[in-house]
Amino acid sequence: MTREEFENLWEENKEHIRLNSEEYQAVKKSYYSWGLIDYALLIGGFVICETLFNKIIKSIILQYLLAIIGMIIIWVLWRFLKSRFTNSKTLEDIDAELKERYKKTLHYSD
Repeated sequence: MTREEFENLWEENKEHIRLNSEEYQAVKKSYYSWGLIDYALLIGGFVICETLFNKIIKSIILQYLLAIIGMIIIWVLWRFLKSRFTNSKTLEDIDAELKERYKKTLHYSD
């Protein structure tokens, strides 16, 4: 089996293999799950940014627009840090491991 044949076989079967991997599914779910802290940071981020911009900017529309942008930035940073600390592996790491295991089951070597 050539490398190209293996890559084609992997492309055909990777979704099925991912669906059967508990570790892959757990990490994928953790990327999308919402908890109480997520909601609190979303609301708290807006309140903090709105209070900060209230003192700096006089236009109420601009205050709220910047508060929304600040809220989104705080929330995205939280989600990024949360995914880094709760999961020791990323989906890409697990995907590479699954691909290596699949190679071994086919007795394929580079």
